[in-house]
Amino acid sequence: MRVNKKEKGFSLVELIIVIAIMAILIGVLAPQYIKYVEKSRVTADRDILETVYRACSTASVEDDITDLPRAGDTNIAVNPAGGNHPNWSRRVLELVGVSDFSTGVESRLRSKVARGQHIKIEVNDANQFTVYVGAKTNANQNKNGIVVGFEADSE
Repeated sequence: MRVNKKEKGFSLVELIIVIAIMAILIGVLAPQYIKYVEKSRVTADRDILETVYRACSTASVEDDITDLPRAGDTNIAVNPAGGNHPNWSRRVLELVGVSDFSTGVESRLRSKVARGQHIKIEVNDANQFTVYVGAKTNANQNKNGIVVGFEADSE
């Protein structure tokens, strides 16, 4: 049987070269893609923290809330069932739109640093709230007064 020269295909060497080029492209592009995915997760987590920050601030200025956190309070429990500030905590949960802080808010944190961590809330002498995840010493403060302890911020 004779092979017709018009029915050419790709040789094994040509296919191997194409596969090698694709592998190189994937090797170069995959780390960039992963970095962008993590950056978007950090941004989403920052939005969650900003929502909590605004809820804390709003609840603290409402007239019917009398059990406000005091200056120097750290790790304020956003827990309507207990803690030193049950009415304030309950109102924060309402404003955030969840019934349980750990399953409704903290479980939505997706970045590497924040996943599985607890959100920390502090109040200072000027009754300004600080909301952060991770180590506060490594945190960067943004224009909204939210401190986010993401190591990814420094990259």
